[in-house]
Amino acid sequence: MPSIKEVARLAGVSITTVSRVINNKGSVSKKSVDKVWEAVRLLNYQPNLLARSLRSQQSKLLGLLVPDIRNSVFAIIAKHTEEIASKRGYNLIICNTGEDAEKEKTYLEILLQRQVEGIIFSRVSDESLLFKTPQLSKVPYIVLDRTMEVEEAPTIKLDNYAAGVLAASHLLELGHQKFACISGPLKIKICRERLSGFLDTLGKKDLKIRKEFIQEGDFKIEGGRKAMENLLAFPRDEYPTAIFIMNDLMAFGAIQKAKEKGLSLPEDISIVGLDNIPLSEVFSPSLTTVAQPFDEMTKEGVYLLLKLIENKKIRKKLIVIQPKLIIRSSTIPLKK
Repeated sequence: MPSIKEVARLAGVSITTVSRVINNKGSVSKKSVDKVWEAVRLLNYQPNLLARSLRSQQSKLLGLLVPDIRNSVFAIIAKHTEEIASKRGYNLIICNTGEDAEKEKTYLEILLQRQVEGIIFSRVSDESLLFKTPQLSKVPYIVLDRTMEVEEAPTIKLDNYAAGVLAASHLLELGHQKFACISGPLKIKICRERLSGFLDTLGKKDLKIRKEFIQEGDFKIEGGRKAMENLLAFPRDEYPTAIFIMNDLMAFGAIQKAKEKGLSLPEDISIVGLDNIPLSEVFSPSLTTVAQPFDEMTKEGVYLLLKLIENKKIRKKLIVIQPKLIIRSSTIPLKK
């Protein structure tokens, strides 16, 4: 088993510096920190975590609560969070709350029992009970992605209103005038923000969406299929020519259902998704989507949490990340 001396030798620093980095104590340059963690990784050095935690009263554990780990978005968030936390010497406990507010509360209690030093969580919805949990004051925490209407905790989120604006603006530029929207659950604030951005942008062009053409989905493939089936229940001459769908998974389901009904995409209907998960690029047709920069969001989230753990002053309590439109094959100009 490699020793701390070997880590110091490979990193080209002193044993004291290695100790400071691993125990997150003292002032060490970023260059030296990166060298030490790279040496730790290459040597697979594993310090005695139990002894270290007893001496320092630090568990070096972080908790991550996500609503649905089966959703590619939260799998990506978990991946990025673990990678960044690991580079800073922390291990990550991931809890899948299953969109259940009670389960979310139970997992919080479990994380506190495990003596995590900080928690990152994406709320299940507006029904989240965590803000009513007194124990939450015992540990630093931040909110990532899904937020409440009024959020007291430090928060990192996408500009969801801007995401709706981007989707609508792109479809308007292509000449479309008959629109539909498949939203996520509207009990989740980010879905209402995305819908507002989309509708407001159409409204500026004196365009409206029929009430029945706003279908509430569930962020799952089957939810997209069902919502598209509802839209295609109308006479063909009433079909929308452009649809904004609030995540890529539902977009995949909607496209599948449209093809089963004999439609050609994007010739008959242009579709814009949201997230830019890896499959969106290889799906047929490749999906035009509003990208969430997950790496940037999680990086900001972990760094913000670590500042709270280290009792450092934070400049911003709310960090809003801007989305980006990725244009692919699922949207084309309206046929004249």
